[in-house]
Amino acid sequence: MKKFKIAFIATSFIQKPDGISVYIENLLKEFIELSIKENMQIDIFIKKENLDLLKERTNLVNNKYINLKSIGTKNFFKTIYIMSKVLWKGNYDIVILPNPMPLILPDQKTIRVIHDLSFKSFSEELSIIKKIYSNFLILLTLYASTTIGYISETTKKNILKYFKVPKNKKFLYLPNGIPLKVKIQERPSLEKVENKFLSNNLKIIVVGRINRHKGFDRVLEFVKFADKAMQNDKFFKSIEIYMVGKKTEETDIILGNYQPENVKLNFTGFLTDKELNKLYKESYFCFFLSRNEGYGLPLVESLWLRTIPVLSDISIFREIMGDDYIFFSEKTGYGENIYKFVKKVFKDTEYRKNILSKIDNVVDKEKNGYKIAAQNLLKYIKDNYT
Repeated sequence: MKKFKIAFIATSFIQKPDGISVYIENLLKEFIELSIKENMQIDIFIKKENLDLLKERTNLVNNKYINLKSIGTKNFFKTIYIMSKVLWKGNYDIVILPNPMPLILPDQKTIRVIHDLSFKSFSEELSIIKKIYSNFLILLTLYASTTIGYISETTKKNILKYFKVPKNKKFLYLPNGIPLKVKIQERPSLEKVENKFLSNNLKIIVVGRINRHKGFDRVLEFVKFADKAMQNDKFFKSIEIYMVGKKTEETDIILGNYQPENVKLNFTGFLTDKELNKLYKESYFCFFLSRNEGYGLPLVESLWLRTIPVLSDISIFREIMGDDYIFFSEKTGYGENIYKFVKKVFKDTEYRKNILSKIDNVVDKEKNGYKIAAQNLLKYIKDNYT
Protein backbone atom coordinates (compact mmCIF):
# COMPACT_ATOMS: atom_id res chain seq x y z
CA MET A 1 0.00 0.00 0.00
CA LYS A 2 1.34 3.40 -0.98
CA LYS A 3 2.05 5.77 1.89
CA PHE A 4 0.65 9.15 0.90
CA LYS A 5 2.11 12.42 2.13
CA ILE A 6 -0.49 15.18 2.25
CA ALA A 7 -0.32 18.90 3.04
CA PHE A 8 -3.48 20.44 4.50
CA ILE A 9 -3.31 24.26 4.50
CA ALA A 10 -5.41 25.37 7.48
CA THR A 11 -4.10 28.92 7.81
CA SER A 12 -7.61 30.37 7.35
CA PHE A 13 -8.66 28.92 10.70
CA ILE A 14 -9.25 31.86 13.08
CA GLN A 15 -9.93 32.55 16.77
CA LYS A 16 -13.59 33.53 16.33
CA PRO A 17 -14.52 30.73 13.92
CA ASP A 18 -16.36 31.75 10.77
CA GLY A 19 -17.85 29.40 8.19
CA ILE A 20 -14.45 28.55 6.69
CA SER A 21 -12.99 27.75 10.12
CA VAL A 22 -15.91 25.49 11.00
CA TYR A 23 -15.49 23.68 7.67
CA ILE A 24 -11.74 23.24 8.22
CA GLU A 25 -11.98 21.79 11.72
CA ASN A 26 -14.83 19.40 10.87
CA LEU A 27 -13.38 18.17 7.57
CA LEU A 28 -9.97 17.70 9.21
CA LYS A 29 -11.39 15.67 12.07
CA GLU A 30 -13.33 13.33 9.78
CA PHE A 31 -10.59 13.04 7.15
CA ILE A 32 -7.83 12.25 9.63
CA GLU A 33 -9.86 9.47 11.22
CA LEU A 34 -10.21 7.84 7.81
CA SER A 35 -6.72 8.58 6.47
CA ILE A 36 -4.86 7.07 9.43
CA LYS A 37 -6.39 3.71 8.56
CA GLU A 38 -4.95 4.16 5.05
CA ASN A 39 -1.40 4.83 6.33
CA MET A 40 -1.41 8.48 5.20
CA GLN A 41 0.83 11.18 6.64
CA ILE A 42 -0.73 14.64 6.93
CA ASP A 43 1.16 17.88 7.54
CA ILE A 44 -1.25 20.55 8.78
CA PHE A 45 -0.15 24.17 8.27
CA ILE A 46 -1.74 26.48 10.85
CA LYS A 47 -1.08 29.99 12.17
CA LYS A 48 0.86 29.84 15.42
CA GLU A 49 -1.72 31.86 17.36
CA ASN A 50 -4.51 29.44 16.35
CA LEU A 51 -2.69 26.16 16.95
CA ASP A 52 -3.98 25.55 20.48
CA LEU A 53 -7.55 26.31 19.45
CA LEU A 54 -7.38 23.83 16.56
CA LYS A 55 -5.99 21.17 18.92
CA GLU A 56 -8.81 21.85 21.36
CA ARG A 57 -11.49 21.70 18.68
CA THR A 58 -10.22 18.56 16.95
CA ASN A 59 -8.15 16.71 19.60
CA LEU A 60 -5.22 16.62 17.17
CA VAL A 61 -1.75 15.77 18.42
CA ASN A 62 1.57 15.21 16.68
CA ASN A 63 2.24 11.55 15.96
CA LYS A 64 3.61 9.42 13.13
CA TYR A 65 0.57 10.30 11.00
CA ILE A 66 0.00 13.95 11.92
CA ASN A 67 2.49 16.81 11.94
CA LEU A 68 1.17 20.21 13.03
CA LYS A 69 3.28 22.94 11.44
CA SER A 70 2.71 26.34 13.06
CA ILE A 71 3.44 29.48 11.02
CA GLY A 72 4.37 32.71 12.74
CA THR A 73 4.79 34.90 9.66
CA LYS A 74 1.97 37.02 8.29
CA ASN A 75 0.35 38.11 5.03
CA PHE A 76 2.70 38.04 2.01
CA PHE A 77 5.55 36.39 3.91
CA LYS A 78 3.17 33.70 5.20
CA THR A 79 2.27 32.86 1.60
CA ILE A 80 5.93 32.69 0.55
CA TYR A 81 6.74 30.53 3.57
CA ILE A 82 3.99 28.01 2.79
CA MET A 83 4.90 27.82 -0.89
CA SER A 84 8.56 27.24 -0.04
CA LYS A 85 7.70 24.44 2.39
CA VAL A 86 5.25 22.76 0.04
CA LEU A 87 7.07 23.29 -3.25
CA TRP A 88 10.71 22.93 -2.37
CA LYS A 89 10.87 20.82 0.75
CA GLY A 90 7.59 18.99 1.09
CA ASN A 91 7.51 16.32 -1.62
CA TYR A 92 3.77 16.08 -1.10
CA ASP A 93 1.56 13.79 -3.14
CA ILE A 94 -1.47 16.04 -2.54
CA VAL A 95 -1.98 19.59 -1.27
CA ILE A 96 -5.46 20.34 0.08
CA LEU A 97 -6.59 23.96 0.22
CA PRO A 98 -9.99 24.02 1.98
CA ASN A 99 -10.80 27.50 0.63
CA PRO A 100 -9.50 29.86 -2.09
CA MET A 101 -5.97 31.05 -1.18
CA PRO A 102 -3.31 33.09 -3.02
CA LEU A 103 -0.92 30.16 -3.30
CA ILE A 104 0.78 29.19 -6.56
CA LEU A 105 1.40 25.44 -6.47
CA PRO A 106 1.73 22.69 -9.10
CA ASP A 107 -1.84 22.14 -10.28
CA GLN A 108 -1.49 18.37 -10.47
CA LYS A 109 -0.99 18.32 -6.71
CA THR A 110 -3.78 20.57 -5.50
CA ILE A 111 -7.39 20.16 -4.49
CA ARG A 112 -8.99 23.56 -3.81
CA VAL A 113 -12.46 24.10 -2.36
CA ILE A 114 -14.87 26.89 -3.33
CA HIS A 115 -17.59 27.77 -0.81
CA ASP A 116 -19.47 30.90 -1.71
CA LEU A 117 -19.82 33.16 -4.73
CA SER A 118 -21.96 35.83 -3.05
CA PHE A 119 -19.53 38.48 -4.24
CA LYS A 120 -20.73 37.75 -7.80
CA SER A 121 -24.47 37.64 -7.15
CA PHE A 122 -24.69 40.26 -4.42
CA SER A 123 -21.68 42.53 -4.37
CA GLU A 124 -23.01 45.95 -3.32
CA GLU A 125 -21.40 45.75 0.11
CA LEU A 126 -17.91 44.96 -1.25
CA SER A 127 -15.32 47.52 -2.26
CA ILE A 128 -13.81 47.40 -5.75
CA ILE A 129 -10.57 46.06 -4.28
CA LYS A 130 -12.36 43.21 -2.48
CA LYS A 131 -14.32 42.31 -5.61
CA ILE A 132 -11.12 42.18 -7.70
CA TYR A 133 -9.30 40.14 -5.04
CA SER A 134 -12.22 37.70 -4.61
CA ASN A 135 -12.43 37.26 -8.36
CA PHE A 136 -8.67 36.65 -8.52
CA LEU A 137 -8.87 33.94 -5.84
CA ILE A 138 -11.63 32.07 -7.67
CA LEU A 139 -9.78 32.28 -11.00
CA LEU A 140 -6.64 31.02 -9.29
CA THR A 141 -8.65 28.14 -7.86
CA LEU A 142 -10.10 27.27 -11.27
CA TYR A 143 -6.89 27.51 -13.27
CA ALA A 144 -4.20 26.50 -10.76
CA SER A 145 -5.65 23.19 -9.62
CA THR A 146 -6.70 19.97 -11.28
CA THR A 147 -9.57 19.40 -8.88
CA ILE A 148 -12.21 21.86 -7.71
CA GLY A 149 -14.02 20.98 -4.52
CA TYR A 150 -17.51 22.38 -3.99
CA ILE A 151 -19.58 22.35 -0.80
CA SER A 152 -23.06 22.24 -2.35
CA GLU A 153 -24.81 21.78 -5.68
CA THR A 154 -25.70 25.47 -5.48
CA THR A 155 -22.00 26.35 -5.30
CA LYS A 156 -21.23 24.20 -8.34
CA LYS A 157 -24.06 25.79 -10.36
CA ASN A 158 -22.78 29.26 -9.44
CA ILE A 159 -19.22 28.36 -10.46
CA LEU A 160 -20.46 27.28 -13.89
CA LYS A 161 -22.76 30.29 -14.11
CA TYR A 162 -20.18 32.98 -13.40
CA PHE A 163 -16.95 31.46 -14.73
CA LYS A 164 -15.70 29.63 -17.77
CA VAL A 165 -14.21 26.48 -16.27
CA PRO A 166 -11.36 24.82 -18.19
CA LYS A 167 -12.51 21.50 -19.67
CA ASN A 168 -9.76 19.48 -18.02
CA LYS A 169 -10.84 20.42 -14.49
CA LYS A 170 -12.46 17.84 -12.26
CA PHE A 171 -15.20 18.59 -9.73
CA LEU A 172 -15.29 16.91 -6.31
CA TYR A 173 -18.26 17.09 -3.94
CA LEU A 174 -16.97 17.99 -0.48
CA PRO A 175 -20.13 19.04 1.34
CA ASN A 176 -20.66 21.10 4.43
CA GLY A 177 -22.78 19.66 7.22
CA ILE A 178 -23.92 20.03 10.80
CA PRO A 179 -20.80 20.90 12.84
CA LEU A 180 -19.57 18.71 15.68
CA LYS A 181 -19.79 21.66 18.11
CA VAL A 182 -23.55 21.59 17.52
CA LYS A 183 -23.99 17.80 17.38
CA ILE A 184 -22.48 17.41 20.86
CA GLN A 185 -25.45 19.44 22.11
CA GLU A 186 -28.41 17.34 23.22
CA ARG A 187 -31.35 18.04 20.93
CA PRO A 188 -34.39 19.47 22.73
CA SER A 189 -37.10 16.84 22.95
CA LEU A 190 -40.25 17.29 20.89
CA GLU A 191 -42.12 17.58 24.17
CA LYS A 192 -39.96 20.54 25.24
CA VAL A 193 -40.46 22.19 21.87
CA GLU A 194 -44.22 21.72 22.11
CA ASN A 195 -44.23 23.16 25.62
CA LYS A 196 -42.68 26.38 24.30
CA PHE A 197 -45.79 26.95 22.21
CA LEU A 198 -48.00 26.98 25.30
CA SER A 199 -46.75 30.52 25.87
CA ASN A 200 -47.61 33.30 23.45
CA ASN A 201 -44.50 35.28 24.27
CA LEU A 202 -42.85 35.04 20.85
CA LYS A 203 -39.04 34.98 20.74
CA ILE A 204 -37.21 35.09 17.38
CA ILE A 205 -33.48 34.85 16.61
CA VAL A 206 -31.74 36.24 13.52
CA VAL A 207 -28.12 35.17 12.89
CA GLY A 208 -25.64 36.88 10.56
CA ARG A 209 -24.19 40.24 9.64
CA ILE A 210 -26.77 42.98 9.94
CA ASN A 211 -27.00 44.21 6.36
CA ARG A 212 -29.03 43.85 3.16
CA HIS A 213 -27.10 40.79 2.03
CA LYS A 214 -28.33 38.92 5.09
CA GLY A 215 -31.79 40.43 4.75
CA PHE A 216 -31.96 42.89 7.65
CA ASP A 217 -34.32 45.11 5.63
CA ARG A 218 -36.59 42.08 5.18
CA VAL A 219 -36.51 41.32 8.90
CA LEU A 220 -37.43 44.95 9.50
CA GLU A 221 -40.41 44.57 7.14
CA PHE A 222 -41.71 41.84 9.44
CA VAL A 223 -40.99 43.92 12.54
CA LYS A 224 -42.97 46.88 11.20
CA PHE A 225 -45.94 44.72 10.26
CA ALA A 226 -45.94 42.86 13.60
CA ASP A 227 -45.53 46.14 15.48
CA LYS A 228 -48.73 47.52 13.93
CA ALA A 229 -50.59 44.20 14.11
CA MET A 230 -50.07 43.95 17.86
CA GLN A 231 -52.11 47.12 18.38
CA ASN A 232 -55.27 45.19 17.44
CA ASP A 233 -54.26 41.52 17.33
CA LYS A 234 -53.79 40.43 20.94
CA PHE A 235 -52.70 36.86 20.10
CA PHE A 236 -49.06 37.47 21.02
CA LYS A 237 -48.44 38.83 24.49
CA SER A 238 -44.97 39.99 23.46
CA ILE A 239 -42.56 39.71 20.53
CA GLU A 240 -38.79 39.85 21.00
CA ILE A 241 -36.27 39.63 18.18
CA TYR A 242 -32.59 38.97 18.85
CA MET A 243 -30.18 40.13 16.15
CA VAL A 244 -27.04 38.01 16.62
CA GLY A 245 -24.28 39.34 14.41
CA LYS A 246 -21.96 42.18 13.61
CA LYS A 247 -23.42 45.58 12.86
CA THR A 248 -22.29 47.07 9.54
CA GLU A 249 -22.37 50.47 7.87
CA GLU A 250 -25.76 49.50 6.46
CA THR A 251 -27.37 48.72 9.83
CA ASP A 252 -28.23 52.27 10.86
CA ILE A 253 -29.03 53.26 7.26
CA ILE A 254 -31.64 50.50 7.00
CA LEU A 255 -32.99 51.08 10.53
CA GLY A 256 -33.08 54.86 10.19
CA ASN A 257 -34.95 56.50 13.08
CA TYR A 258 -37.44 53.67 13.37
CA GLN A 259 -38.14 52.45 16.90
CA PRO A 260 -40.83 49.75 17.26
CA GLU A 261 -43.38 50.36 19.98
CA ASN A 262 -44.67 46.82 20.56
CA VAL A 263 -41.80 44.66 19.28
CA LYS A 264 -38.56 44.53 21.26
CA LEU A 265 -35.53 44.57 18.93
CA ASN A 266 -32.27 43.45 20.61
CA PHE A 267 -28.81 43.73 19.03
CA THR A 268 -26.65 41.22 20.89
CA GLY A 269 -23.43 41.38 18.83
CA PHE A 270 -21.18 38.31 18.85
CA LEU A 271 -22.23 35.43 21.13
CA THR A 272 -20.24 32.43 22.29
CA ASP A 273 -21.34 28.99 21.11
CA LYS A 274 -22.88 28.34 24.53
CA GLU A 275 -24.84 31.62 24.48
CA LEU A 276 -25.96 31.11 20.89
CA ASN A 277 -27.15 27.54 21.49
CA LYS A 278 -29.10 28.69 24.54
CA LEU A 279 -30.82 31.36 22.46
CA TYR A 280 -31.63 28.85 19.70
CA LYS A 281 -33.30 26.58 22.27
CA GLU A 282 -35.31 29.43 23.78
CA SER A 283 -36.45 30.87 20.44
CA TYR A 284 -39.52 29.66 18.56
CA PHE A 285 -38.27 30.72 15.14
CA CYS A 286 -34.99 31.60 13.44
CA PHE A 287 -35.19 34.04 10.52
CA PHE A 288 -32.89 33.51 7.53
CA LEU A 289 -33.95 36.03 4.91
CA SER A 290 -30.60 36.30 3.11
CA ARG A 291 -30.28 37.24 -0.54
CA ASN A 292 -27.48 34.71 -0.97
CA GLU A 293 -25.64 32.06 1.07
CA GLY A 294 -22.82 29.64 0.35
CA TYR A 295 -24.36 27.00 2.58
CA GLY A 296 -26.06 28.44 5.67
CA LEU A 297 -24.40 26.98 8.75
CA PRO A 298 -26.68 28.85 11.18
CA LEU A 299 -29.67 27.27 9.43
CA VAL A 300 -28.56 23.68 10.06
CA GLU A 301 -27.46 24.62 13.58
CA SER A 302 -30.96 25.89 14.30
CA LEU A 303 -32.48 22.72 12.83
CA TRP A 304 -30.43 20.56 15.18
CA LEU A 305 -31.88 22.53 18.10
CA ARG A 306 -35.38 22.32 16.62
CA THR A 307 -35.84 26.06 16.10
CA ILE A 308 -38.26 26.53 13.21
CA PRO A 309 -36.64 28.40 10.29
CA VAL A 310 -38.30 31.22 8.37
CA LEU A 311 -36.53 31.30 5.00
CA SER A 312 -36.02 33.45 1.94
CA ASP A 313 -36.46 31.70 -1.38
CA ILE A 314 -32.86 31.10 -2.45
CA SER A 315 -31.26 28.07 -4.08
CA ILE A 316 -29.18 26.79 -1.15
CA PHE A 317 -32.13 26.88 1.27
CA ARG A 318 -34.17 24.83 -1.19
CA GLU A 319 -31.26 22.41 -1.55
CA ILE A 320 -31.12 21.93 2.21
CA MET A 321 -34.84 21.98 3.07
CA GLY A 322 -36.40 20.63 -0.14
CA ASP A 323 -38.90 22.34 -2.41
CA ASP A 324 -41.84 21.36 -0.20
CA TYR A 325 -40.86 23.72 2.64
CA ILE A 326 -42.31 27.24 3.03
CA PHE A 327 -40.25 30.07 1.49
CA PHE A 328 -40.74 33.82 1.32
CA SER A 329 -39.80 36.19 -1.48
CA GLU A 330 -40.43 39.64 -2.87
CA LYS A 331 -43.61 38.19 -4.35
CA THR A 332 -45.00 37.03 -0.98
CA GLY A 333 -43.49 39.89 0.97
CA TYR A 334 -41.79 39.57 4.36
CA GLY A 335 -44.39 41.19 6.58
CA GLU A 336 -47.96 39.96 6.60
CA ASN A 337 -47.32 36.48 5.16
CA ILE A 338 -44.52 35.67 7.60
CA TYR A 339 -46.72 36.94 10.44
CA LYS A 340 -49.53 34.62 9.27
CA PHE A 341 -47.10 31.68 9.00
CA VAL A 342 -45.76 32.24 12.51
CA LYS A 343 -49.26 32.53 13.90
CA LYS A 344 -50.44 29.38 12.10
CA VAL A 345 -47.50 27.40 13.55
CA PHE A 346 -48.66 28.52 17.01
CA LYS A 347 -52.36 27.76 16.50
CA ASP A 348 -52.32 24.62 14.33
CA THR A 349 -50.79 21.71 16.26
CA GLU A 350 -50.84 19.30 13.30
CA TYR A 351 -49.23 21.89 11.01
CA ARG A 352 -46.48 22.45 13.59
CA LYS A 353 -45.84 18.73 14.01
CA ASN A 354 -45.45 18.32 10.24
CA ILE A 355 -42.87 21.11 10.17
CA LEU A 356 -40.95 19.61 13.09
CA SER A 357 -41.01 16.23 11.32
CA LYS A 358 -39.63 17.90 8.18
CA ILE A 359 -36.85 19.48 10.27
CA ASP A 360 -35.86 16.08 11.66
CA ASN A 361 -35.73 14.57 8.16
CA VAL A 362 -33.40 17.38 7.03
CA VAL A 363 -31.18 16.86 10.09
CA ASP A 364 -30.85 13.17 9.20
CA LYS A 365 -29.76 14.20 5.70
CA GLU A 366 -27.29 16.91 6.76
CA LYS A 367 -25.72 15.48 9.91
CA ASN A 368 -23.15 13.35 8.05
CA GLY A 369 -22.06 16.06 5.60
CA TYR A 370 -18.45 16.27 6.76
CA LYS A 371 -18.12 12.50 6.93
CA ILE A 372 -19.32 12.29 3.32
CA ALA A 373 -16.81 15.00 2.36
CA ALA A 374 -13.97 13.07 4.02
CA GLN A 375 -15.03 9.80 2.35
CA ASN A 376 -15.23 11.48 -1.07
CA LEU A 377 -11.83 13.11 -0.58
CA LEU A 378 -10.19 9.86 0.47
CA LYS A 379 -11.73 7.91 -2.42
CA TYR A 380 -10.62 10.58 -4.90
CA ILE A 381 -7.03 10.48 -3.65
CA LYS A 382 -6.90 6.68 -3.79
CA ASP A 383 -8.48 6.53 -7.25
CA ASN A 384 -6.33 9.24 -8.82
CA TYR A 385 -2.94 9.12 -7.09
CA THR A 386 -2.29 5.46 -6.28
